[in-house]
Amino acid sequence: MESPDSGRNPSKYICYKLSRVMRKVHRYYESKFSQYGITPSQFYVLTAVWEKDGVKFKDLAKSLDMDGSTLTSILDRMERLDLLERRNDPEDRRSLLVFLKEKAKLEIADITDLAETMDEEIKARFSDSDFSAFEKVLDQLFQD
Repeated sequence: MESPDSGRNPSKYICYKLSRVMRKVHRYYESKFSQYGITPSQFYVLTAVWEKDGVKFKDLAKSLDMDGSTLTSILDRMERLDLLERRNDPEDRRSLLVFLKEKAKLEIADITDLAETMDEEIKARFSDSDFSAFEKVLDQLFQD
């Protein structure tokens, strides 16, 4: 007979498993990115701005699936690190544009190479077919 608490173990829930894995991956990325003085969230912002330098704040927040206040605090820290700058949009005074500064432009290739290496290290733990299935599941979860 099962104990009344047997169904309450958090490890049986998908959200718990995903959370544990994400914390582990996040800590791994944090430790590697620390040599550049950035966090994983700052890395996401850097790569998004690198893709479209001068991106509107609102569009950046949407592309990263971040609320405005979270993105504002990340940008504040990144401006203090001399990686980014915000400028008023000359076409719309209510909008801000986000630009990479020279320091970020000089480091972005090394930072993205590091991210690629970390991704490859994680992928190496799986067969090609398992990783392909894993990515498919992640994409499906993201789309829903």
